[in-house]
Amino acid sequence: MELIGVIGIIAGLVFFVIAAMKGWNVLITSIVTAIVIALTNGMDIMESMVGTETSYVTGLAGFIRGNLLIFMGGAIMGEFMDKSGAAKAIAQFVMNKVGTKSPYLVLLGIAAVGAVLTYAGISMFVAMFALIPLARPMFRECNIPWHLFCAAWSLAACSFTMAMIPGVPAVAWINAANGCGVSLTAAPIMGIVGSIIAIVVSCIYIKFALKRAEAKGEHYEATADDIAVEEDKNIPPVGLAILPLIVLIAVIIGLSATGMKNVVYIGMICGIIASIICFFKYLPSLRDTLGKGAVAGVGPAVFTSAAAGVGTV
Repeated sequence: MELIGVIGIIAGLVFFVIAAMKGWNVLITSIVTAIVIALTNGMDIMESMVGTETSYVTGLAGFIRGNLLIFMGGAIMGEFMDKSGAAKAIAQFVMNKVGTKSPYLVLLGIAAVGAVLTYAGISMFVAMFALIPLARPMFRECNIPWHLFCAAWSLAACSFTMAMIPGVPAVAWINAANGCGVSLTAAPIMGIVGSIIAIVVSCIYIKFALKRAEAKGEHYEATADDIAVEEDKNIPPVGLAILPLIVLIAVIIGLSATGMKNVVYIGMICGIIASIICFFKYLPSLRDTLGKGAVAGVGPAVFTSAAAGVGTV
């Protein structure tokens, strides 16, 4: 029975991952996974799914209770950055400084923009959609194969700003800090050293990937929808665009150093207030931006909590 239970856990998790990759709804697949694990381990189905302590619903609800406001805060700030054009302003500033003379610097410039945005807790998807329209013309001008965008983006959003550098107001960071009973800025030397190593290794790999693509004769392939993106004049200046991000990170790092609890919530509130003040005149509707941001945070929170429910079972 013990072997069957282990097999059931492995089979359930494999199914969960593959189904997610195939685009199945995470809530549905998480319920199926939890049932498979419960059945193969001889557990009571009703207790496993809707019990009071170690059930699927308890794990799901517990995760939402602890993280919903964080998801919503990040999504609201992301909506402000997106709708006001602030993310685009930051991207334009960095890419204008980089220029188009060196394909390698273009790739590093893309990574730098993504790192700035995701370090502030902005969703990688918001940052990506702000950057792709600006990256395409530069890739075309420098004749860089478009698939190398993924290498630059991985450095920007999926390495040191996700799991290494101190003070990131991301859910993964917050859960780890809460679980270990430490602040978001714990082990700063280790985090900074790890970030430097990740950046150096990634830069070396991007250089290698670019040279390999050039050796293969790969180049930028334009599509029917590939058009030049004109600079949008009705966006905030870069200093104003980055100010709410600075406020957010400064509050989190500053209060974490004092040992204060719940600094992420305070930082998010300060960041949102700063976003309202800085971007008010650049928004089509303050009410709609707040509302859409709040709604946008609920979906990821629920889907992530579904995985937490499976983990509880």
